[in-house]
Amino acid sequence: MSKCMVCGDEFDPQYKAQRLCQSCLDKFTKRYWDWDAYRKQGYTRRPTCIVCDKPMMSGFSVCPDCRDVWKKIYYQIVRPKTIIQARNRMKRTRDKAIEAAVESRLRTGLDDDIAAARKAGLSYGAYMVRKKGLVR
Repeated sequence: MSKCMVCGDEFDPQYKAQRLCQSCLDKFTKRYWDWDAYRKQGYTRRPTCIVCDKPMMSGFSVCPDCRDVWKKIYYQIVRPKTIIQARNRMKRTRDKAIEAAVESRLRTGLDDDIAAARKAGLSYGAYMVRKKGLVR
């Protein structure tokens, strides 16, 4: 059991570094994506703090008192996305390596001879006879 760093409730973490309970994680994730959409519309600052909802007179999205807490919350929001991206990247590189290994295993001297025969415009048998020097 872990303790939520925002509300203090006990919860079962889904991964070792999880510091927010699911309700707080959902709440801050929604606030973050709402703010992100708001920011993309051309607004440069948020009227209230993302963490404590106090009105802000200056600054951006987080008040100075909540800045350190927000860094940890932001990490908790973005972490699952980065894990998924890393897993997908590893899977792609592994798939490429497997594909290259299979292709190199399947490519033999026979394949090279067949490709050369096609390039020369001959059948495989006629190409091999000429290659061995049996017919000129």
